[in-house]
Amino acid sequence: MKNYYLITLLCYVSFGCTSVPSLLEKGHYDQAYARSYDLCTRVPAHRVKLKHLDNFVSAYAAVQAKDQARMREFDRISGTEKWPELYEVYADLYGRSTDILKIAPAAARFDRYSDLAPAYLEQRLETSRKNAGDHYLGLADPLLATARAGEKPSARKAYHFHERVSYFLPEHDSEFKPLRDSLRDIGTLRVLLYVPRGEYTEELRQGLRNLEIFKRIWTTILPYQTGERVDLDAELTFSHYEDGGVSESCSVSDYEEEVVDHIEHKKEERRINDSTVVEEIVEIKHYRKVYAQVTECDQSASVNAYGRLEVFRPAAAEPEWRTDISICETWSNSYSFGSGDSRALPAFVNSGSPQLPPSVGYMVGRAVTAMPDKARGSLIRRFAPKLRGDRQRALR
Repeated sequence: MKNYYLITLLCYVSFGCTSVPSLLEKGHYDQAYARSYDLCTRVPAHRVKLKHLDNFVSAYAAVQAKDQARMREFDRISGTEKWPELYEVYADLYGRSTDILKIAPAAARFDRYSDLAPAYLEQRLETSRKNAGDHYLGLADPLLATARAGEKPSARKAYHFHERVSYFLPEHDSEFKPLRDSLRDIGTLRVLLYVPRGEYTEELRQGLRNLEIFKRIWTTILPYQTGERVDLDAELTFSHYEDGGVSESCSVSDYEEEVVDHIEHKKEERRINDSTVVEEIVEIKHYRKVYAQVTECDQSASVNAYGRLEVFRPAAAEPEWRTDISICETWSNSYSFGSGDSRALPAFVNSGSPQLPPSVGYMVGRAVTAMPDKARGSLIRRFAPKLRGDRQRALR
């Protein structure tokens, strides 16, 4: 059964500024009903305005008539595919019929429209619920033989149908749950990512130990054995590396500053008044320009590690898919220093110091340790791509 209160809220937001009569005139019967229902239930029953009650009854009559017509159309269809949608129609009709009994019971008129009476609709709702469950059981049963034989598309479709069975027949959920779990297991593609013995094996396995099991819809990627069935073996191996070497680049910036070179002391006479002259010492500053340089250096080193990811079916000699894996490991260091007259240098000019880069073997080891994570990303893109809807993958 649909959640009427959620629908009411959404419709009220969308049509909150539109009157119920206007919505009815435009044929928006569901929105008109949601709007009028909200206006009649937001306040205590004795405070509901008469016009809101009249609008509610009008909206009720319009939307019930619309769904009555749909109900009669479905009744003329003989196939079982009608039952899931017919169940939703009955659920809507039943919900609104119970609403009018609470809000405007005098307008219900179930004596004239007996097929809108809650008791009648409840009975039809129960019948359609069971028939809808049987419909999905009928869709799932023909798929079970091929699913049990290991055909994943059949298992996934059968699982989807049994999810609908669980929705319509919850009283039988315990009966069908083992089958549903089995279909889920059969339909799931499990890929085991592993590292055989070879060069840099320990680094690759360390990278594997850093990974967690990945699950998306019908795909599971395992970085270790779990005892579950494995459908594909993904073998990751190291092949070679390239040393990018060590480089250092420096740039020099010039600075200049005007500073006091020396101070000259000179005697000068200064007349205070007509009869008095005093002698005093005057300082005269002499300036000159001084120069300095700031050298800024950047050190860098890099290695590129390469590997191969090959995916095999169990016991197969040739891979069904392969791709190359590459990781670049980099190192960098920056430092600066000043030279020349220190008076022309900016503050904090000296920073850092020259360093020796890590060994090539250490950098290759770090790059190789990162390979399993990148390999897992390749497997995800290949076997578990993101799609617009879960159901789209479920039915593949």
